[in-house]
Amino acid sequence: MASPAPAPELSADVTDQVARLRPRDVALGILTYNDASTVKTVATMAAQGMEKHFPGASAVFVNADAGSSDGSGEVLAAAGLPVVSAAYAAPPDERVTVPFHGIPGRGAALRTTFEVARRLGVQVLVLLEADLQSMTDDWVARLAGPVLDEHADYVSPVYARHRYDSTIPTLLVGPLVRALYGRRVRRPLGGQQALSARLLEHLLMHPKWNWTGRDISDLWILGTAIADGFAVWEGWLGRRMIRSATRTADLPTMVAQVLGSAFTLMDRHEELWLEVRGSEVLPEVGEPVLPSTEAMVVDVQRMVDGFRRGERDLTSIWEYILAPDTLGDVLSLDRPGAFAFPDDVWARVVYDFALGHHYSVVHRDHLLRSLVPLYLGRTAAFVLATQGLTAEATNAATEAVGAAFERQKPYLVERWR
Repeated sequence: MASPAPAPELSADVTDQVARLRPRDVALGILTYNDASTVKTVATMAAQGMEKHFPGASAVFVNADAGSSDGSGEVLAAAGLPVVSAAYAAPPDERVTVPFHGIPGRGAALRTTFEVARRLGVQVLVLLEADLQSMTDDWVARLAGPVLDEHADYVSPVYARHRYDSTIPTLLVGPLVRALYGRRVRRPLGGQQALSARLLEHLLMHPKWNWTGRDISDLWILGTAIADGFAVWEGWLGRRMIRSATRTADLPTMVAQVLGSAFTLMDRHEELWLEVRGSEVLPEVGEPVLPSTEAMVVDVQRMVDGFRRGERDLTSIWEYILAPDTLGDVLSLDRPGAFAFPDDVWARVVYDFALGHHYSVVHRDHLLRSLVPLYLGRTAAFVLATQGLTAEATNAATEAVGAAFERQKPYLVERWR
């Protein structure tokens, strides 16, 4: 049996800050990297939320900074709550090309934040994005409340959104997480989250948390919380609007980073998901909101053209990745009439890419980027299938994608072992 992971080391300065401020009931963790222009809004709303919803609780900001040059950390001090400031060394390559979530070395930042929160003796750690612009003071209540009042251990966010926003979570990562871990998490990698003291302790001692490079720790945290029996909830937060100068907007890079991390975690933690069958809805707090169906210009033809270019240029790579039957289904998608991409075919496509990553059938970066035309085709098909539907029917179409990933999971498991 693997030994527990060593606790993250804290500098003498951070240790002194913790000693002066402990104990605290709530830690508000904010990871920063040149976010001075946006973090004030987040800090102000967080402080107001604590005062409004938890007036008797003692709170503290925990700021893990990746080496900001714009004074991001100093902004927090003006929000009215004490601050523990913990700078950390981000990997040089991530400073040059910042990951899609905008924080170089996010895994190290999270571990540092968790350790500070643990030493502060908090009941709950609430993590907030520093470049968030739509936060209200109710968000703290929706995230921390289930932990403080309902014995939840992990609270994942759900956002009010347009039905064609955020299709990476709704059509790709969400269905994959649902099938792997058996919980219908609507917004994996949603940015905001809350963790209980006992989950923090468990994660910090877990022998599998030894992160380097670009792995996305959030997915591992969520999967571990589910697999190890912790109570996972969802909190409805409202609209999520981000204003960032560091996050990438390049779709191939985003898909490669997100899906590459998910596939890497499948390799490292297969014991968490191989035996899981079926799925459950999560307890939730807040008022559910149907996706908006207001008119939005979506360039479906451009997405279909992207799929066709992939079909023209990448079939020689897909032949190594996709099973023959799956490849045959993909090559027959673009028939005369409306473009369609059946849910079960899409699930098998994603699983074949997971298997190709697992067995390293081609260079992994090439593999991940070659999925982008297929993702564009699946998104185009989703828009075409739902553009005349109600919000309720659109939700049902999204649900059907997750159900297909569950149905096809035996296909994945049989080929994985």
